[in-house]
Amino acid sequence: MADEFLAFLKGKPDVDGFIDEILEDSGIIPKLIGIINTEKGSVKFYCEKVIRLVSEKEPELVYPYYDEIAAFLDSSNSFIKWGGIVILSNLATVDDADNFRAVSKKYFSMLHSDSMITANNVAGNAYKFVVKNPAYEKLITTEMFKIPGNTYLYKGEASPECRNIMLGSAIEYFDKVFEISENKEKMLAFAECQTDNTRKKVAKTAREFLKKHRE
Repeated sequence: MADEFLAFLKGKPDVDGFIDEILEDSGIIPKLIGIINTEKGSVKFYCEKVIRLVSEKEPELVYPYYDEIAAFLDSSNSFIKWGGIVILSNLATVDDADNFRAVSKKYFSMLHSDSMITANNVAGNAYKFVVKNPAYEKLITTEMFKIPGNTYLYKGEASPECRNIMLGSAIEYFDKVFEISENKEKMLAFAECQTDNTRKKVAKTAREFLKKHRE
């Protein structure tokens, strides 16, 4: 039966239809997690995508497997790690038990990974944790302030452009949490330093942030 299920998945069935099946039978989810953890082929990426999409639609169905998803953060495969980052952020809405606390430092330490994609997945989803639990704002904001000193690599070389992208993502995060933050002045100063950023999108984001939030 397990072999038949694996063969079915390797055929990459229609994602939307398969998700509808999972919404009716969430017992499929631990099977998908098992395949992610044991299979070396590309089928594991299909499984991760399905779980990620289910976590967007019905996070309460994935939440019972929180620890298994959190373990994705330690995956040696970047795609699985990135999936774990996004899925955990989607589960924030139903994390009434605050299971995230156990992995929060590890999660936000990845803002300082030399992989910009890893760091940007964290930055782009960080606000979801603050929406659920404002107590996380101080921790996350403190880590965001460190981004200007970080080095992100592209093809093994330090990339100022990758850091510019991260600077823009930090300002976008600041915009989402500004009203509840005790670090408003530092956020404004951070943005002020980026108004002449060589990446035009980042400079525009900084100017718009200042226009919106300066009194």
